[in-house]
Amino acid sequence: MNYQELKETVISYSKKYYDQHRSEINDEEYDILYDKLQAVEEAQGWADSNSPTVLVGSYAGKIKHPYQLYSLKKVYEKSEIDAEFNIITPKLDGTNLTLIYDEGKFQRAITRGNGEYGDDVSHLMTYCKGIPEYIKGAYNNVIITGECVTDNEVENFRNYVSGSLGLKDSKEFESRNIRFIAHDSLGTELSYTIRMGLIEKMGFHTIFDKNLCGQYPQDGVVYRIDNWKRCNQLGYTSKYPRFAVALKERGTLTAKTILQDVIWVTGRTGMVNPIGLVDSVVIDGAIIGRVTLHNIGFIQDHKLGLGDTIEIERSGGVIPKFNRVLNHFNTSTRIEQRHAEEAVGYALRRVGPRLYCSDETQHNSVKGLEHFIKTLEIKGLGPASITKLKLNHPTDLYRSQEWGTLGINGEKIQAEIEKSKSKPYYMVLGALGIPGVGRETARQIVSHIPQFNRLREIELAHIPGIGPKTVESILAWLDVNEEWVTTLPLQLIQDQSVEAVLQSHSQKKVCVTGKLDMTRNELSNILTEFDFQVTNTVTKDCYALITSDTSTAGSKMSKAQQLGIKIINYWDNRGDIVNGPVPHLFNFILAFS
Repeated sequence: MNYQELKETVISYSKKYYDQHRSEINDEEYDILYDKLQAVEEAQGWADSNSPTVLVGSYAGKIKHPYQLYSLKKVYEKSEIDAEFNIITPKLDGTNLTLIYDEGKFQRAITRGNGEYGDDVSHLMTYCKGIPEYIKGAYNNVIITGECVTDNEVENFRNYVSGSLGLKDSKEFESRNIRFIAHDSLGTELSYTIRMGLIEKMGFHTIFDKNLCGQYPQDGVVYRIDNWKRCNQLGYTSKYPRFAVALKERGTLTAKTILQDVIWVTGRTGMVNPIGLVDSVVIDGAIIGRVTLHNIGFIQDHKLGLGDTIEIERSGGVIPKFNRVLNHFNTSTRIEQRHAEEAVGYALRRVGPRLYCSDETQHNSVKGLEHFIKTLEIKGLGPASITKLKLNHPTDLYRSQEWGTLGINGEKIQAEIEKSKSKPYYMVLGALGIPGVGRETARQIVSHIPQFNRLREIELAHIPGIGPKTVESILAWLDVNEEWVTTLPLQLIQDQSVEAVLQSHSQKKVCVTGKLDMTRNELSNILTEFDFQVTNTVTKDCYALITSDTSTAGSKMSKAQQLGIKIINYWDNRGDIVNGPVPHLFNFILAFS
């Protein structure tokens, strides 16, 4: 899908959902398409004047929400949920609605819309179950959010309810059997359980009512943190709260698409793997534009050719794969071994259903291993030892039982390999040999995508300095190498101690003085990102003074010394400051400890 097609697709979905209350895809699917459009525009350096990323467009004239509404991030494994997420509620399969009360009386109902603007559907609320005209208790300016659901027998509950809220005929709406179930109130500084208790006292049914919720369709469960102060501390990303996630089940989902091209990627064993490039489709909230085609034997058995309409599947969130041909385009487009040879630039040998290259692979494999060793700073293991032990790949380092043959040097190498297991994730990522991803690029990636099993999100991430070619290189590399990386006994998740250190210094005051090579505002923005409070004066509650010259006497320096306030030399820590975010700032933040 090119830029214009992607843009028109997003415009079409926007109009149907926000203007016509028809939904052909869910919120997450729309967000993914929108993010991809935005990423394409950033990469090319321009956007059409009618792009949804440029204009409010279909939101013009709609009602602005009192507070920004956020989507919930989806996870598929309980292991992805932190232990402090201590509240579990059902995730109802319907559509979001916001209710506004003033002095106890119902005032307005607003659809979710784009999270910032929605439609006024107040005229329908008399016919919606679970919405009182007056709430119990003396409450002013109450904002309740919840889910509109139905127990009618329909194929797609979310689309049905969303469409119902777009009806003009109140009698038709009443026949749809729509009920409102509250799941939060906005603008209150109370724990979640206390908020929900108050909502119940007001006269609402809530998602804490298991009997009622059990009557309506659900598409997962929501995990959240109860403590308001902790939620406020964690805050939000641009799209999601950091204090709540939706746990969903993965099944095997399929989609129809067209095979446009095939790229051939050489793996660590020399096997040449076919990756199909297809027209982008959305499966389970993910944009799929590439699928594994298994091997040349599989391709030929299915008489697969470019332009064929095919069925693809994504099971368990793993690499999407080709299932079957639905319609052949042209026999002249059939994929043969010569296509792979033309792509890699040299002759290949076929072994059963697979293609292999020979000597060059071995050479490249050893070079890749040497890069891995150098990047992870494994000392004492040079080309001679690699050759002697017949090591070809990073996995060999952690499986070899032959270190004793190297004598005392072998013991030292073993100790170095053991040390490598605790090296930070960004170093591991930079060591893997992904084209275009060295240690510094890895730092940038890890600050946005802190887990290896989420690395495919780079297609949608907006990371400064990471262009479309690098993204394509990473995705192609993952198609072939993702599985063996997960077998390495290495850190594949950003060290949580980084976040702990940052959080431990939250809201501490920092004063800045002296002439720097960046403006005060620029430095302040960096420090503020990590919840430091930047001040222009040194006071007794100031945690540290950052100065460009510790040897120069001045009023701020004197005051800091008098009060016993920590003094940080800017130039000693400049590299960690200016290169931010977390991995670079980590050492700087530690200076405060």
